[in-house]
Amino acid sequence: MFYVIFGGIMLILGLLVHKAKLHFLISGYNTYSREKQENVDVESTAKLIGYYGYANAAVFFAAGGLGYFDVKVGLIPPIVFMMISTMILLWKIQKYDRNVFDEDGQMKKSSKVQLFLVLLILGGTFLFVGYMMFASSRDTSVLMDEQGIEIEGMYGDAYEWASMEGLALLSELPDIRMRTNGSAIGSKLRGHFRMEEYGSVKLFMDASVSPFIYFEVEGKPVIFNLGDEEKTEEFFQKMNEMMP
Repeated sequence: MFYVIFGGIMLILGLLVHKAKLHFLISGYNTYSREKQENVDVESTAKLIGYYGYANAAVFFAAGGLGYFDVKVGLIPPIVFMMISTMILLWKIQKYDRNVFDEDGQMKKSSKVQLFLVLLILGGTFLFVGYMMFASSRDTSVLMDEQGIEIEGMYGDAYEWASMEGLALLSELPDIRMRTNGSAIGSKLRGHFRMEEYGSVKLFMDASVSPFIYFEVEGKPVIFNLGDEEKTEEFFQKMNEMMP
């Protein structure tokens, strides 16, 4: 659903700017004075933005379609495509804005610096967001030793055997009311959520794959799985043996 929703947003953006001619949605152009707007080939700009939206929508729809048929594409390919296409868009769109060129037809130094900074910031942002989404979409990795377990990755923590109580294997996941401070990429949940039955709880799991390992630390529930039924059950048995 994430791929479909995001693809839909990109498609609508492209249609609004390109076909509906809502040019005020074009960042930069909408803040230009009337005089500067006359120096912009806004029709060509809108067309380019439209193609950008359509291309990214197609990629995200394709990723969602493949995921529906259990073909794991992951978030990295569509994110990389979006990052590259955005860079290309920002670069090519300059030729339709005569405000950034001098009388000799050369791009002004100030415009070059501004474009470089925008591309640098945008590239860094895409890389950061892409990494966070990639990390959130991976199966939970949990280490076990004589001291306890350590759930790796974002929102992860170490839990000692002596502090753990109420270990149980849940065949079904209780209803989740809301996400309070965590990530939810499709069925991959990590971080702090609120449940109807347990209240505030930390989740590390693929919610579409049962069962789920439950335990409490100082009265605070933690629920996780390993994204695979057999691996989760085996890990639970090992935990049950290690618990004092």
